[in-house]
Amino acid sequence: MLSFILNFPYTVIGLVVGLVSGVKGMRFTKDPYAFIINVKNFWWVFGYMKGARAMTIGHVVLLGPKLEDKDLEHELIHVEQYQRMPLIQPVLYYIEQMRRGYRNNKYEDEAYRRAGNVYKG
Repeated sequence: MLSFILNFPYTVIGLVVGLVSGVKGMRFTKDPYAFIINVKNFWWVFGYMKGARAMTIGHVVLLGPKLEDKDLEHELIHVEQYQRMPLIQPVLYYIEQMRRGYRNNKYEDEAYRRAGNVYKG
């Protein structure tokens, strides 16, 4: 619960991003604590995120219309990462991404490995 509180600013941003992406449905899970929002589309993304099927911001998982098997499980692992490293996780994630790229990012590697889904570049 403490990490949920510490990550509250990111979670609020995630909820706002969910709203601008067009909410189709929403639910809450307790293990891990997460708002799961189905959205119409990610019209606002650019760069490496252009083909995103889902994403995590704080304790908010956004599921797009092109969702594939195990994507939710993958994103919930990112929520667990936020729980393990409250406040600093996004900074560590982007440092890792700048150093190694998206697919070689250790946080993405953990999520793909544990969820059992496949990167489709």
